[in-house]
Amino acid sequence: MTREISPIIPQGGGDEQERPGGRLGLLVNSVCDVMELRRKLKEMSFLADFFRAVNSTLILEDVLEAASSRIYRYFRFNLMVVSLATGGEERIMAFSPLDLETSHREVSAILSNHTGLRPHHVKGFRSLGLQAPEGSLVFGNTHFLALPGNLGSVTVYSEFNFISHFSSAMLEGMMESFASALHNSLEYEKVRDLSMRDGLTGLFNRRVLEEMLELEGRKRQVKPLSLLIIDLDHFKQINDTHGHPAGDLVLQTVARVLRESTRGSDLVARSGGEEFSAMLPDVSLDVALEVGERIRENLERTLVTYNGRSITVTASVGIAHRSARSLCSVKELEMRADKALYEAKRNGRNRVCAYPCGIRSGEVSTGDGAGKGNPRIVRIK
Repeated sequence: MTREISPIIPQGGGDEQERPGGRLGLLVNSVCDVMELRRKLKEMSFLADFFRAVNSTLILEDVLEAASSRIYRYFRFNLMVVSLATGGEERIMAFSPLDLETSHREVSAILSNHTGLRPHHVKGFRSLGLQAPEGSLVFGNTHFLALPGNLGSVTVYSEFNFISHFSSAMLEGMMESFASALHNSLEYEKVRDLSMRDGLTGLFNRRVLEEMLELEGRKRQVKPLSLLIIDLDHFKQINDTHGHPAGDLVLQTVARVLRESTRGSDLVARSGGEEFSAMLPDVSLDVALEVGERIRENLERTLVTYNGRSITVTASVGIAHRSARSLCSVKELEMRADKALYEAKRNGRNRVCAYPCGIRSGEVSTGDGAGKGNPRIVRIK
């Protein structure tokens, strides 16, 4: 008699899903895979947007703002500080979602927390593209990230862990994109700077001065603006007596004195030859006269030594001024400054002459009390 033998089936079934915990494990793994895929897609989307934003411009300030705003959308920091090492000089910029224009207390807290920051380095919520301030001033977590290529660093202050919000691949990609965009901006600045600068003195050239004056002329709101034209006295004699290398040294020295005698917001240019110009925004005519006299005095006190011989330098200064109350075109401003310079030369050189706005062209000058007793300051009336 034949007996049918049934196959032995392992307890729990042969299917992996029938094992204890098998289905739950697969479900957990599937959920993890989906979450990982979503994270990778989110990171890829962020990196694509970040790369596009920071490479859409070559202006350094715009690159920094684009990077900080994109990072803020992904991670709500309280302060991000970017420090750049450019030719031995550190350039620094900071971004915060706070309203720093009205809160001096918060600005003071930020400055005291990060060494080297100055008030003008810190940009508020508008630089991040926010409609209103948000966030809080908490420095609980500090994360320092080095920029590739020894360009500098990024420091992030936040309530939460910055690093944990980024995978290592994403963080590396972001910093590489950021560094590449910063490098391109710095190289562009060098090229732009060379085209804007006088090769001998390092001052802006005449083209930059004319462009800035034209820009002022196109503004709908007229703000006070003074133009100084500084012309060295008897410069040809310096070249003839001491040689052109000595003349070049004199021009370089004059450029240094002009930089030291003006504000950082003033535009100082070499207009050509031995003529220089200074554009002073937001100053009255009286302040412009003070600056002109300071320049004249500082030049008069300066001795240039070449081959063991001392060279004295003096200059004549012509000044013109415009404002909403005494309006004239920028072309007229230049003409009046030229005329004032001519009067300074005609009155004996080594003096300051100002041409007030609001008078008709063609009127000539006499020296009277504009300088409060100083015979070297002449006003055209």
